[in-house]
Amino acid sequence: MAEIALDTLEKCILAEAQRSRAPKHRCVFEAFEKCIRSGRFKPGERVPAEIELTERLPVGLGTLQKALTKLAERGLVVRNRKTGTYIADRRSQVTEVYVYRFKDPETGELLMPFVRALSVTVEDAPGPWQTALNVERYVRIDRLVWVEQDPPAFSSLFLSYEHGRDLLNMPVEELHGSSCHRVLIERFNLPTLRMEHKVRCRALSDRACDHLRLSPATAGLVWDVKDFSFDDMPNLFQRFEMPPGHRPMELEETISG
Repeated sequence: MAEIALDTLEKCILAEAQRSRAPKHRCVFEAFEKCIRSGRFKPGERVPAEIELTERLPVGLGTLQKALTKLAERGLVVRNRKTGTYIADRRSQVTEVYVYRFKDPETGELLMPFVRALSVTVEDAPGPWQTALNVERYVRIDRLVWVEQDPPAFSSLFLSYEHGRDLLNMPVEELHGSSCHRVLIERFNLPTLRMEHKVRCRALSDRACDHLRLSPATAGLVWDVKDFSFDDMPNLFQRFEMPPGHRPMELEETISG
């Protein structure tokens, strides 16, 4: 994976520091943002590890961490303990969303989320997804989902092995921004016709805390969604683990007929 050009970033940081009297972490943030907005840093490019950045750039670790945190909050970079930090890819924004979508509180505009896949695995561990899908073996897709300028939530999506096995052979990068609802419609003619929601406040899973960079057992909102298709057949189970400070949920129900 290509990395950002650190010499370009260093020049931008020095220019910002000379131009502005803002705190140094703000100058670093502004330099990063300009490089991203101008296209000098490309979507998907990797940002080197924090230690390497402090060795190459005229900034301390605390300053750098503050800037990176702000960039992640603005949706300009995605940070992950295991895979590192990289420039957010606009192509990972989902254009068709059934569940995790929000409205701008001021304009009412529908805000579509970004989705970055983390892993695709076959599992048989018991859980509500196994019961809901009535299967022993299933395909699990772990993802980060977020609305621009918001911190991410952790999402796990579960399909029967029959419906999800083809995804196991795909590079995980090809699942960024993908819609499993669309896969079920196009490959199996299984549209989602009904959903059941269950929301509760509880400790987030170890896996979610790890990927969201939270302390173990951090309390948050856990949102389970069961999808049903023809003949009320369950075809999908989704779990969203939302950290403290996540924007409020708003469920809107439409009754037809």
